[in-house]
Amino acid sequence: GSDDKEEIVSYYKDIGVGIVIIKDGSNGAYYNDSNNLIHVQGFKAKKIVDTVGAGDGFAVGVISGLVEGLSTYECVERGNAIGAIQVENISDNEGLPTREQLFTFISERNK
Repeated sequence: GSDDKEEIVSYYKDIGVGIVIIKDGSNGAYYNDSNNLIHVQGFKAKKIVDTVGAGDGFAVGVISGLVEGLSTYECVERGNAIGAIQVENISDNEGLPTREQLFTFISERNK
């Protein structure tokens, strides 16, 4: 019920949620790191074909990163990357990248 990121984080922290991540479309996402709200820059899609599956792609990135033991920043960055890749493809899962494609996509932005 709120657009205020700090208010959203506070609400979920108050009910016991450990990590709060807020998606913000092409702007990227935010996560709560104890007392700070950290912004993770989004990736620019070359051409938006279909937005279906972007949120699922984001979730895949975050969850797979958590399973692999990455930092929260790296998990959110991975989610942003997969979400951006996904909108460049038709359907909700046709564009999901291989690990190699994902790492190439991220490294090209971070050059």
